[in-house]
Amino acid sequence: MEDRSIAVVIPAYNSESTLTETLTSIRKQSAPLDQIIVVDDGSIDSTRDIAAEFDKNILLISVPNGGQGKARAIAIARSSTRYIALCDSDDIWEPFHIERRLMLLDRYPQADFTFSDCYSFGNVEYGGHTLLDEAPKGWRDAFTTIDDLGFYQLRTPYLGLLAFNPAYLSGVVFRRESYQKMGGFLNKYSRWIGEDSEFTRRFASLEGCDFVGDTQPTWGYRRHDSNYSAVQWKNIKAKADILDEHLRLGVVPPPCIEATVSERDTTRGIAFDQACWEKARGDVAHLYSELPPAQRTAKRRAKLVLAKAGVFL
Repeated sequence: MEDRSIAVVIPAYNSESTLTETLTSIRKQSAPLDQIIVVDDGSIDSTRDIAAEFDKNILLISVPNGGQGKARAIAIARSSTRYIALCDSDDIWEPFHIERRLMLLDRYPQADFTFSDCYSFGNVEYGGHTLLDEAPKGWRDAFTTIDDLGFYQLRTPYLGLLAFNPAYLSGVVFRRESYQKMGGFLNKYSRWIGEDSEFTRRFASLEGCDFVGDTQPTWGYRRHDSNYSAVQWKNIKAKADILDEHLRLGVVPPPCIEATVSERDTTRGIAFDQACWEKARGDVAHLYSELPPAQRTAKRRAKLVLAKAGVFL
């Protein structure tokens, strides 16, 4: 029988208020995991104690604070399974999350990188929609073919993710061999705002990499002030910075370079507009300086002048 062993990696930094809920949801899986690894990323609260007391079978690793990516890399190196699942210390899994992933792997055994839809919860109103509901019109038809179980292969993964990213890391399971081939989590990005997106896009740049998604929401993404509306312009800018970095380093597949340049430039314009809307006066001038000439429209020049004067449209 083919190896379907799965370890879940949970980086945790000052997570005392949410970690118990996260670990409880993981322990309630209808299909048990082979390993559960928590990395206490230099917490100064009771995160380590909570993890240690929750379940003696959890592998608990303590490291100096280095960011989520570095913590994940350390845990993956200590794991011994064929597949790696990720979950952040403030998110939750539905009881059938891993069961659905095993069903997906039965149907698509060649999958290198798998992911599932999610719903939002927490102290920020989200309207009851799921992540896939945010996909641009026509995205599903252009990049996916959904089967009778609700699974879908992502056609041309890099371009698909360029248009819309349906693969948030608390819902991904990937093959160890493919992770090693793509270089894994890199320490240099561990404190970047868009580190998760960098990892997913770099994974998608692997030639022949098979991305398979699940339309069923099998996990919950916790929304709170630090990861939602208060930093939207920074999240948007982070995407442009990552695309620029990947273009500079030659990560982008050659057939996707033109589309990536276009998306990077458009995203910089959107980040500028969002910063103006959020009244980020101290950052607007710098964001404008990063705009390519085609994005420096008359309206944006007017926004810049008004923002410098403390007036926003």
